[in-house]
Amino acid sequence: MFTAKQFAGTHCGCRYQQDYRPTLGKDGKKESGTLEVIKFYYDGAIRMEQHCYGEAATFVFGVWAEGMDADGTLHWALPDRRKSYYDEDYLPRKLDRVDEAGNLYFDGSPFPWKLADDFDEDKRWGYPKWKVLLGNLTGKGRKYD
Repeated sequence: MFTAKQFAGTHCGCRYQQDYRPTLGKDGKKESGTLEVIKFYYDGAIRMEQHCYGEAATFVFGVWAEGMDADGTLHWALPDRRKSYYDEDYLPRKLDRVDEAGNLYFDGSPFPWKLADDFDEDKRWGYPKWKVLLGNLTGKGRKYD
């Protein structure tokens, strides 16, 4: 049985990422690469982001999950395609297992999502340090209990 909070660490949350994945151009040569990141927050929220490497390194897209079932199935809150870009092919669907090192495995893939950071805050997405501290102390502000 899985819960989103069990992967959030002891502070604001934890960031898990897959290693650099090169993107091939039409000629078969490496053009750039992407980094997929999934964040689990102390209040049960989950966010997946894709970032691009290369000459134009940048944030590509991000999607929030509405939650995760006990069997590991993720439910993504997909934004309106007319207003936001995202690629469903990159979104993990189901957490299959967690290995002894704490790596996460999704969708039957042999490639792990490794713990990259146990962060104190994430201001960009509404988690400043004071809110996280207060929420952890009082148990309030939890989105998905």
